[in-house]
Amino acid sequence: MPDEHTRRDLTAVCRAADTGYVLQVRREGVEVPLAEKDLTHWPDYPAFPFDAAHAAGRELIRLGYMIWPDTVLPVVPGVLAGWRHDPEQRAWVAQVGSFDQLRAAGI
Repeated sequence: MPDEHTRRDLTAVCRAADTGYVLQVRREGVEVPLAEKDLTHWPDYPAFPFDAAHAAGRELIRLGYMIWPDTVLPVVPGVLAGWRHDPEQRAWVAQVGSFDQLRAAGI
């Protein structure tokens, strides 16, 4: 059974806001986000250029999370630096882990 450090149940969500995006880290099945940051200086949805994808990754690091490296490469159509478009949520989403989870996975 996976423990706290080996589970992959965290998702980063860059959801459309009135202006720009709101970045959240959410645990599967939990309503309250683990972390949240307003990104009001970003382009309006659905724009999410390559530099925004990298900037979102940097914001995640500041919050104590990182996109799982195996979801970034190889390059797959519809995925931008680990982020994939989710039109139902009006968002871009990525599978992330906490630093402890990544360390436990040998990353």
